[in-house]
Amino acid sequence: MEIRKIQLTGETTFIVSLPKKWVTKNNLAKGDAVAILEKDDELVIRPKSERGHVTEIKIKPESDLELVKRLIITRYIQGYDGIFVTSKKHISQDFRKGLEGVPMFLIGLEPFGGSSNEITFRMLTKEKAEAIESVSRMHEISIISLNEVMDQIDIGRYEEDVLNGIIMRDNDVDKFYFLILRQLSSRSGREIIPLIQIIRSIERISDHIERIARLIMGGERINKKDIASYKKLIDLYNDAMLALRSENIHIANDVIKDVRRMRDEEEVLLERFLQKKKSCSLLILESFRRIGEYISDIAEAVINLS
Repeated sequence: MEIRKIQLTGETTFIVSLPKKWVTKNNLAKGDAVAILEKDDELVIRPKSERGHVTEIKIKPESDLELVKRLIITRYIQGYDGIFVTSKKHISQDFRKGLEGVPMFLIGLEPFGGSSNEITFRMLTKEKAEAIESVSRMHEISIISLNEVMDQIDIGRYEEDVLNGIIMRDNDVDKFYFLILRQLSSRSGREIIPLIQIIRSIERISDHIERIARLIMGGERINKKDIASYKKLIDLYNDAMLALRSENIHIANDVIKDVRRMRDEEEVLLERFLQKKKSCSLLILESFRRIGEYISDIAEAVINLS
């Protein structure tokens, strides 16, 4: 317990300073509000009660590491700025290292001190950008990978550094996926569900791009002529995002129609590969087909936003 002296400022206002350790732990700064609760002859001071401020995750020595990781991600998405993982007993170094690796997937969240029985995570940046801006950034990262994997197949020269870059870039897409869910957690309205559909589609497009890169790294080869019809996916992907940013349902509708037309070409192509029994190449083609479907899903979500 700390003892603090009451001071007088002006003629009628009494003030008491707050312990620096408590202010830091609760991620407070000059100008922030605190809640003061009066209980009989006691005053209780708490960080202002706002959804998404701080939260505690209590663990035990037998707690499942993967579950606790998932809980941290969930609290991040829910908008909390401080996450405290606490235990009545010492947290092992292996468990601690496992948890401290979680923020690498979460933009702005970092390990921030702690003790032998506590691990603290703080949002060290404030996400000022609108969700649409973050969606655009997520798309930009994804479209770079789609362009690069198309180029690798087109030139027929498979560069390990480029393919590794595509695979690693999928982690950046995932980071924005979690960030946007966090940004949307404090909002309400009819646009939430379509926006979630859009970022899920982008995340899944990125997964399939990564899958193609891994198949190529594993030695799989496919003729550029066999994916010629899929090259238009790049333009369709950009058009779907243009429709979102411009709120243009006509562009979105054209994207849906173009994806449908591609399906007729796909059937002929897939039939030929089935006859040749090229199973690995079929996996690549299947991923391109799924990318087209998710682009169509983005366009449908744009229309649902109107």
